[in-house]
Amino acid sequence: MSVMAEIPLTALVPRATGPVATVYVLALRGGGRTAAVKVYPQPLDRRTYSGLEVEQAKLAGLRSAPSILLVDSIDELPDGRTGLRMEFCPQSLPDLVARGPLPIGDVAVLGQILASVLAQAHDIGLVHGGVTPANVLERANGQPALSDFGLSLRLRFARDLRGDAAYTAPEVLRDGELSEEADVYGLGAVLYLALTGHSPFPARTGETTDDVVLRVLREPVPDVSGRDIPPALTALLLRMMAKEPAERPDAAEVVRELEALMLRANEPAADDLDWDDFRDELAAARVAQVAPALSRAPVAQAGKLRRKRLPKGLVIAAAAAVALAAVVPVVLQPWKHSSQAQPTTTRPPVPSSISPTPAAAQAVQLELKPPKDNGTSVLLEWSSSKPLNYALYIAEQGGQAARTSYRGTGTSMTVTVTPGLKYCFEVQGTDGNAIYTSLPRSIRGATCKS
Repeated sequence: MSVMAEIPLTALVPRATGPVATVYVLALRGGGRTAAVKVYPQPLDRRTYSGLEVEQAKLAGLRSAPSILLVDSIDELPDGRTGLRMEFCPQSLPDLVARGPLPIGDVAVLGQILASVLAQAHDIGLVHGGVTPANVLERANGQPALSDFGLSLRLRFARDLRGDAAYTAPEVLRDGELSEEADVYGLGAVLYLALTGHSPFPARTGETTDDVVLRVLREPVPDVSGRDIPPALTALLLRMMAKEPAERPDAAEVVRELEALMLRANEPAADDLDWDDFRDELAAARVAQVAPALSRAPVAQAGKLRRKRLPKGLVIAAAAAVALAAVVPVVLQPWKHSSQAQPTTTRPPVPSSISPTPAAAQAVQLELKPPKDNGTSVLLEWSSSKPLNYALYIAEQGGQAARTSYRGTGTSMTVTVTPGLKYCFEVQGTDGNAIYTSLPRSIRGATCKS
């Protein structure tokens, strides 16, 4: 975050007005990346500026920073006001929900991503202070981002909380107490909107904002029903919006419960539920944890799939009784915003005790399907033209060696991943006579190179 030169008022195009600040689109002469500027009514005093700087530095150091809309610079306007320059996000959650409730799978994944952000921020003592639908944004590439993070500006510029009463925890409406528990309440209300298309306490005909506040304080949150929404998801949202802060789960528990729901949704027994969007490309594209900020991270630390053998006890029950050999190294390459095709792999060397013919090596086709990214987990599935015994190799950005998982004859696996990191995957199989290797697959923009 840096201080920039003055922005001419003629370069600002009004976009939205909030309870305190006005958001403009910055039209840069000569091209360049479109930016959003959030303009406050008065300059920032030294204390607010220092607090904002500390908050932003801490947020930038989180693993989930790609899912946070960070402040790029603090700008001065000719009339003395202060603007915070940020990446321009074309849509917010209310824009998306205006077209109808989101798919259940998308909502669960979105909740897991936002809860991960909150959990990591809470661990280092940072509170968001205003988790509302307007602060859940969608970048131009479909990635979600949580904006307006921190208390420095909220303490500097007072706002009327009644405008967002339907998404605000009761204790905040009563006492103005901003806390981790209030963040969890706000997230629950946001997910409620995404699932149903309306807030937990929508305004009724003839109601005032004070009437809505009274219902938030006194009435229980209505159940989320319909659309075959899993009861466990409904129960979690109700707990997140409990009237008493102590009865709410913390953000880390929300992450675990949503992840468990997603994993169960990928099991065959859950196919009768309306979770199909876990399995489509739209959900994967919408929640991919790639962000321009990561492109500045050192790429020399990218993980490689090293040649590894399975543990001694894991041998293939075949005529040659040969363990799976090493996989071809797969390297995570620097970010490339292009449609460059995945490079092909060369076949790994075969142990000297096996001498398959070229025809035999080409007789089996092993294919790893496109991974299905669920935020903190990835569903991997593969197929082969004949039964094999398989091992899965996982390379993580920054990892020093690939993880290896022996799958036997299984053809699918759900693996745990870290939000914001890039990954490469590869499957190797053997029939006891030859070793076969799939082409690598990646998520979050990683380029896998042999």
